[in-house]
Amino acid sequence: MPWSLPAIRPDAMSPALRAALYVPAKLYELGARMRMALYETAYLTPKRLTKPVISVGNITAGGTGKTPLVEYIARYLTEEGHETVVLTRGYGRRSAARVVLNDGQPAPDWALAGDEPLMLARQLPDVKVVVGADRYANGRFAEMAYGCDVFVLDDGFQHFQLQRDLNILVLDATDPFGNGELLPFGRLREPLYALKRADAVVVTRTDRAFDQAHLLGVLAACDVTAPVFFAYHDIVGVYELGARRPQAQRTLVGQPIGAFSALGKPVIFEDDLANLGANVVFTKRFPDHHAYAADDIATLVAEAKAAGAKRLATTEKDAVKLEGFDFGDLPVSVVQIKTKLEDEVGLKSLLLRTIVRKKGKYYRKPSSAPPSDAARPDSDG
Repeated sequence: MPWSLPAIRPDAMSPALRAALYVPAKLYELGARMRMALYETAYLTPKRLTKPVISVGNITAGGTGKTPLVEYIARYLTEEGHETVVLTRGYGRRSAARVVLNDGQPAPDWALAGDEPLMLARQLPDVKVVVGADRYANGRFAEMAYGCDVFVLDDGFQHFQLQRDLNILVLDATDPFGNGELLPFGRLREPLYALKRADAVVVTRTDRAFDQAHLLGVLAACDVTAPVFFAYHDIVGVYELGARRPQAQRTLVGQPIGAFSALGKPVIFEDDLANLGANVVFTKRFPDHHAYAADDIATLVAEAKAAGAKRLATTEKDAVKLEGFDFGDLPVSVVQIKTKLEDEVGLKSLLLRTIVRKKGKYYRKPSSAPPSDAARPDSDG
């Protein structure tokens, strides 16, 4: 979305605050509905890249496990021999300029690239990550500069400006639709009927208790006929902050751990540590995409030690923002997670079919001139 409102927990919202936010909330809803309608009626048409675009996005604010799925898809396509480029906005970064990661040049500071793009670039050293708000212009640049085969569009479900060939919607099994209300009274970015744009649905965190019948019932009520895939995240590695030396997972077991993160859903990370067998004696939660400062770290270390922690643990997303800070004698372990799917073959087959279909239907060699957008695309999904 070009603009947004922060989500506020309903139980934390006073009647006065809810009344004050009523008009802004209705304006946000009106804007979301009008924007959808303009593209659905072809009053506005998306721009089309010459290479396949696979979008991964969500309909709710907050962490759904979208970024690990982007990494999973980009890694798989690269392993299959496709020159893959990730297009991402780089939420929260301090620059509006285009940034390209893994192009042979030294990586910029995370504040210029964004925490998630830099994390993806480290996870995918053979994949170029192009960061910037104008995903179409960045895609055209990548087509001309790198001769790529396929794009993975990060957080693209609401990015109507760019035509995609596969629109993957990510839902968190533990809270797929929030309370059914739009921001700021709920977590929805769009009305629920936007679900029907999905070409595939990936439900994450299905290793936790969730109401599968309710989730599938809402999808059916919204006329979603796309295939539904069930996924979960698994801790696959641990490494030392800064040196990035691999550590055994048992490093986190048997000693008091202080867990800290700046995520959309930090409780998921904390639960993963507990399920691994870590003795989590202290937790510290910062706002999503938080820019750490020296005072944050000094307070964190003091509080963790006071709680008896002998080691800190954090996420890869946080790690890119933490190198260079002084944690004293308190070691910091970085936890790596990966997406696991129950039906890997089904999703992988869908990805490859999308690429083949796009090449057969629209493929042409890139030219120095931008592609024409006069032809109406098959769908805006």
